[in-house]
Amino acid sequence: MVTGVSYEVLAPAALLAKATKAYLADEGEAAVLATVLAGSALVSVAAAALFYLLSAFKISGEAIAALLPPPLQAGLFAVIGWGIYGLAFEMLQLPPPVLPIAAEDGGDWLATLASPAAYTLWVPTHLLGIALWLASKLTSHPALFPGFVVATVALTHAVRLATGASLAESAEAGWLMKETEGRSLYDGLWTAASPSAVRWDALFRPEALNIIGGAVLFGPVVNTALNLVLAGPVVGTKLEPPRELRAHAAGSLAAGAAGGFSAYLAVSNTAIHLKCGGTSRASCYAAAAVAALFVALPQLFAVVGYVPTLVVAAICVYIGIDFLYDNLVVAAVGGSRAAAAASYAVAAACVRLGMPAGAALGVAAFQAHAAWAKKKSKNKKA
Repeated sequence: MVTGVSYEVLAPAALLAKATKAYLADEGEAAVLATVLAGSALVSVAAAALFYLLSAFKISGEAIAALLPPPLQAGLFAVIGWGIYGLAFEMLQLPPPVLPIAAEDGGDWLATLASPAAYTLWVPTHLLGIALWLASKLTSHPALFPGFVVATVALTHAVRLATGASLAESAEAGWLMKETEGRSLYDGLWTAASPSAVRWDALFRPEALNIIGGAVLFGPVVNTALNLVLAGPVVGTKLEPPRELRAHAAGSLAAGAAGGFSAYLAVSNTAIHLKCGGTSRASCYAAAAVAALFVALPQLFAVVGYVPTLVVAAICVYIGIDFLYDNLVVAAVGGSRAAAAASYAVAAACVRLGMPAGAALGVAAFQAHAAWAKKKSKNKKA
């Protein structure tokens, strides 16, 4: 309930909202909002049921890992890094970067970045992010990230005060986060999710059920299965899929029962947490406590208006570069050319087709190659 909605669910959630609004055109906004929130709850409850069923099969980590060999994992990690890098541009309210996979890619994006306004934000962001990345290669001191955050915040506000710019002007220019006003759970969520206002007929119709089913499969289920394999190397611990799936089932059921949007395991969030120094269980308790504090005191959301966009954007640049370097550059230099080429192909497919389609295509290609290699080996022995 206190975590952000996972990105993969945003697209079907928007489709559900659009379809519901069209179906309930003669109804008030309260009915539309309550129905969309109920649809989100159905996604979480359905995902919880599928998680529990999958856990009953007692799938081993080795079995899942066999579907994702190292070159395929490297390609997927690179795409995750590229996605985190793109978040920096989202923070700066700039168009996301585009890889020049096809001849027509990147033209509009490069033209936008050529504007002076873009340079005043993305150039210092990249300088700070690259400096942080280089510093992290030299030291793993726990004060590195807190020191970077404090120094960047202090420097940004020092420049703001020296130039006489107000908080509102700085936010409008993209130097500070937009001021956010928080509402209590009762006013913001539980009142809106009134069961009496839900139009169940709008949800249990073919169009809506198709959207909800797609959200379940390509949101929590597919992404959790992929992330269970990818998270192991990131956290440096061998995970137990059945146990993790049961935990996800419990969490999804709780979110659905309370009306929260669907949220689930994401390697990108885990990577950000680890790269920012959260390497112990205490960091998870601290993160949960801070989230609970904002829920209990929504007035604290006003502090967002004091946070420089450079802080978050530069950290995203650092993590994105780190992932891309480790999984594309290092892999290409230190590994075989065939494995590096496969990693690049997987990354390109995921960027071009989307993560689920690209990952599915990569899995199919690698399994076909493994079957061919096995058959070839048998023929040689014969």
